[in-house]
Amino acid sequence: MLRTQIMPSEGRIQMAVHGDLDVIGAGELRSCICDILRTYRPGQVDIDLSGVDFIDCSGCRTLLWADTRVRGRGGTMAVVRPSTLVLRLLRLLEFDRELSIRTSQDMDLTTPRREVNPGPN
Repeated sequence: MLRTQIMPSEGRIQMAVHGDLDVIGAGELRSCICDILRTYRPGQVDIDLSGVDFIDCSGCRTLLWADTRVRGRGGTMAVVRPSTLVLRLLRLLEFDRELSIRTSQDMDLTTPRREVNPGPN
């Protein structure tokens, strides 16, 4: 079972997610993201995954889906404080190349691929 806590502030939504982000939880998260975008129209969505006990591929794909939806509305999204298990799977699937992931509000772990400018070799 997935539990979410939404903390809106001006132009930003902070969402804390707790529980399993599996095929069932992924559907719940998608529904929640749709509600947030419809209700608040935030410029920034931070999804705190420190309380996620389990994540599978459907949960990871939902994070990519959420990022696409938020960007489609002109905003940005960040995965914040992912648990070790979540971060390990996102890296294994190379989703850390597409998603902005922060271990804290101030420190980026990864830069999304679409913003990377390769230097000369």
